[in-house]
Amino acid sequence: MDEATTRLVAAVTTGLRAAGDPETAEGAKRYLKTDLTHYGVRLPVIRKLVADALRAHGPLARAGLVAATRALWHPEVHESRIAASVLLERRFTLLRAEDTALLEELLRDSRTWALVDLLAGSVAGRLLLREPTVVGVYQGWAAEEEQWIRRSGVLAFLVPLHDETGFDAHWPVFTALADPLLADHRFFVRKALGWVLRQTGRKHPAEVYDWLLPRAGRSSGVTVREAVRYLGDARSESVAAAYRGGAPGRR
Repeated sequence: MDEATTRLVAAVTTGLRAAGDPETAEGAKRYLKTDLTHYGVRLPVIRKLVADALRAHGPLARAGLVAATRALWHPEVHESRIAASVLLERRFTLLRAEDTALLEELLRDSRTWALVDLLAGSVAGRLLLREPTVVGVYQGWAAEEEQWIRRSGVLAFLVPLHDETGFDAHWPVFTALADPLLADHRFFVRKALGWVLRQTGRKHPAEVYDWLLPRAGRSSGVTVREAVRYLGDARSESVAAAYRGGAPGRR
């Protein structure tokens, strides 16, 4: 790393240690059920530390961004890895299509929704809007059996589907990859599907309704409850009725 990047990483690392709270750390570690060290620093504070470090130590080139990200990720410290993710989020315009390899490396090492959701739902999604060619990578993630990579492949469409241009380009792709995943039994996959449908339904309720209604009978309750949030009362009740008419014993 160059000197400026080294100073940036040091500033963030020092700030995280200073801002830590043991009681918060204990609660977060218990809640997230991870084996990482926790300092007990909340996300808004981490965001401010990263922003302050960027202002103090100048703009990053792409090589510096990658180096700083790896340096912050390397310690097995939850907040340091969150800071690495926030750094990528703030400087995502520096990323190229080939940087999906870096994102995948970090995602495979995440093992918790708290890291996956930032990297996939924010960074990967913003990259897809800028570099549509990466869509095949995300389709591959969604097709994987490993829970967190599959969740990442779903959440990578969260930002693009909330964008008008992105919706037109990526709604057909998302629905094609989401259809077989409705049968996935795992909560974090089901929740991700519902989350993306819910957010898409804010601007495109008719499209979400038309896609979900004939599939509600084989969807999970978690997915349906999230997905109908912004569809309006009549549409929501129609989807709920179709869900209730599906196979018994689902949750």
